[in-house]
Amino acid sequence: MNPTATVRLRRATAALALAWALLAFGVSIALRVDSDRTLGPPFLFEGLATDPWRIATTSPEAAAAGVEPGDRLVSVDGWDNGPAIYRWTRLFRADATNQYRFEKQDGSQLTAVLAPRRAADLFTPVLWAVAIGLPIVGVVYLAIGAWVWRLRPDRASTWALFLFCCVMAAELALPPVPTRFAWSMVWINIPLIGAATFHLFTTYPTEPPWVVRSPSLRWVPYGIGAALGLLAASESFVGVEVPFAKAVAFWFTIAMSVISLGIAAAERRRLRDSKAAGRADVMLLGAAISFVPALVAIVSRTLLGTRFPWVLGFFSFFVFPMAVAYGIVRRQLFEIRVVAKSSATYGAVTLAITGVYAFLITFADAAVSRFNMNARSPWFSIGFLFFAILAFNPLRDRMQALVDRLFDRDHSLYRRAVREISEAMVSMLSTKEVVDRILVALTETMGVERAMVMLQEERGHRLACAASRGEWDDEALGIPIAIEHPICRRLLSRRDALAREDFDEEPDLEVREACRDVFDQLEVELLVPILFGAELLGVVAVGRKLSGESLSADDRQLLRTLANQSSIAIENAKAFDEIADLNATLEARVDERTRELHQAQAQLVHGEKMRSLGQLVAGVAHELNNPIGFVHANLQLLSEHVPKLVAALRAGQDTAKIETNIEKLLSRSREGTERVKQIVADLRTFSRMDQAVLSEVDLNREIDRALTLMEPRLRDGVEVERDYGELPAVRCYAGQLNQVFTNLLMNACDALDGKGRIRIKTRARAGTPGQPGGGGVRLEFHDDGPGMSPEVQARVFEPFFTTKPVGQGTGLGLSISYGIIERHGGRMLVGSAPGAGTTFVIELPLVAKTLGEIPGETA
Repeated sequence: MNPTATVRLRRATAALALAWALLAFGVSIALRVDSDRTLGPPFLFEGLATDPWRIATTSPEAAAAGVEPGDRLVSVDGWDNGPAIYRWTRLFRADATNQYRFEKQDGSQLTAVLAPRRAADLFTPVLWAVAIGLPIVGVVYLAIGAWVWRLRPDRASTWALFLFCCVMAAELALPPVPTRFAWSMVWINIPLIGAATFHLFTTYPTEPPWVVRSPSLRWVPYGIGAALGLLAASESFVGVEVPFAKAVAFWFTIAMSVISLGIAAAERRRLRDSKAAGRADVMLLGAAISFVPALVAIVSRTLLGTRFPWVLGFFSFFVFPMAVAYGIVRRQLFEIRVVAKSSATYGAVTLAITGVYAFLITFADAAVSRFNMNARSPWFSIGFLFFAILAFNPLRDRMQALVDRLFDRDHSLYRRAVREISEAMVSMLSTKEVVDRILVALTETMGVERAMVMLQEERGHRLACAASRGEWDDEALGIPIAIEHPICRRLLSRRDALAREDFDEEPDLEVREACRDVFDQLEVELLVPILFGAELLGVVAVGRKLSGESLSADDRQLLRTLANQSSIAIENAKAFDEIADLNATLEARVDERTRELHQAQAQLVHGEKMRSLGQLVAGVAHELNNPIGFVHANLQLLSEHVPKLVAALRAGQDTAKIETNIEKLLSRSREGTERVKQIVADLRTFSRMDQAVLSEVDLNREIDRALTLMEPRLRDGVEVERDYGELPAVRCYAGQLNQVFTNLLMNACDALDGKGRIRIKTRARAGTPGQPGGGGVRLEFHDDGPGMSPEVQARVFEPFFTTKPVGQGTGLGLSISYGIIERHGGRMLVGSAPGAGTTFVIELPLVAKTLGEIPGETA
């Protein structure tokens, strides 16, 4: 059957089962409300399906007439008990009596004429408890089935549990009242219980191999049960009783229940070495607690004729669906010892209350007669139920304490281990210490045969083994798990431990197989995530316990606690390791960063030099082009005059005019070549920018050379005014100072924008008395451009600060110039105001510092 058809079938059958259960509750409510005012026989029936006419309790009048519990009703007013159902409501009237014929327990016959009574008047405390308690248990069944269906609607086990809960809820809801419709529902429902039980036990916790091979076998009991139910109910429908139909339907359900318990036991044995053994244990225990008391009570009543109220066995029925529901929803059942603890606690409480109840019932007549109370009154039952509710919680707490002391003797070891680990991890500053401590706790405290901690690698793309304990093969230790692997995504989203069986119901085949492969390759029972916020730091892989037991709920709790504690400790350790690495490499990092800064500075200075040089080259090329072009033109004229001179000489003509022209051309050519020679000499002198040797220079001449090279930019309306004073020779790095002068002159030209005046003033500066090597020079470069605002003036020497448009300035020229002057031992100042022009002042000593005297510089 394809998946779509399977889903539709499950939904349809689930809806039908739910409607059936709700109909049973509706009938139950109607009959119970009607029983308070409708008359009936002066006795009540046991309600056992195999013998529905067996009497459970009688009125005082019936008892006086010789009717006893255990007698069997044969006929009413001449109508046999079967056909009497059709006219049950018409047989009993307040103004009439009825003639009853009974079969006594010894086989004799008894005839009695009795007046009808209200059924509510005949209820004993036990019957009140049954009338109230069983429908409540039915509601619990229906609620459990609906809850599991809502949370896990896609699982086959959910469907089986829901069908089982619906038919059980219907059976528990229907009262043992011999009315036509209710009795028909009871007989149809009884064999369906056996079929649904078989369906559930062959689906959960695992499917037996023979069911996997032939899944249609699950439908056989449903077909047999439906046929038996219709045959058993045929008497109510058509008035024709099929011999033995009721007995066969009843024993069919008993047989299916016993077979289902056998299947559970066989599966438990088959799965004893697998991870599903825990679920099989819990299911088998839950089934035993729920079914065995009822089966024993029914069989003993039917075959042995015991008088124990068999319906009380149904009160433990809710244990089984709760165990199965929790296992389906969580895929990890509470451990067998947890079930045993809870069962022992609630069993002890129930036994205590039942004992008190039995004592009160035994001595009820004598105890209440002194107070003129009727022990059969519903108020007595309500009062006792109220007492039971009040007494339940205190008794449960006392019993829980006793059970905890019995079952949890080693639980204190876990608590102590958690406390010790928590205290130890606070002081751990190494990731290796943390993971080693986890592994010690797992192997020594928990007793697992092996464990591994996998952590994220530095790049964070995958998990790899960080430490292990126990016997591992090299292949398993070398297996990495990618962070994008489905199992890592599931651990991160679920934020809880995962076992292999958690993927049994995974609809995506690729994801299911990929996740199962991780467990198979590592050969582990459980993967516990180590989470820090929304990040998966690692995984704790846990193998089997040395004892062979499955990991218990306490074990899982310890694992979760360890993972939570270790996540914080691992983050702290990683942070500490990073700080330690930073401290260890800090000096090297500082040196490396300093070298990088020096390299960057050198590159920036070189770039600025290249920019300045580019501008100079452009100017020099323009300056050289004029005289060279002039000389070239004269040479062309000379090439024309020389042939004319030769021809005139040969012809004996006058050559004076030609000679005069040639002399003029040669004189002008000499002037051009002198101009080129001077420019080349100035450029050669200027090319000492990178010279690392101190030399004595005349700064006035150096400024003139810079002006010569800048002459192309100074012709277009820019006037230069020189105010040179007599300067002493200055021992400096001439090439570097030439770069400063060029930068200042270029900035002045840019500020003047082709029109204005540049004034250069140089003066000798007196030294400080008593200071050796005192004295120096002061150079001023002033332009009458627009000036600068105080804000711009405050930042003018900052690197990369410029007021020029993007692409026309780097913002490094003045910063580099400032550094050059400072390294010479001088200082550079600026003065400006908007509209008043700008003045740069340079003060230099007569002898500059050598490179060895400048921090960070080398010769």
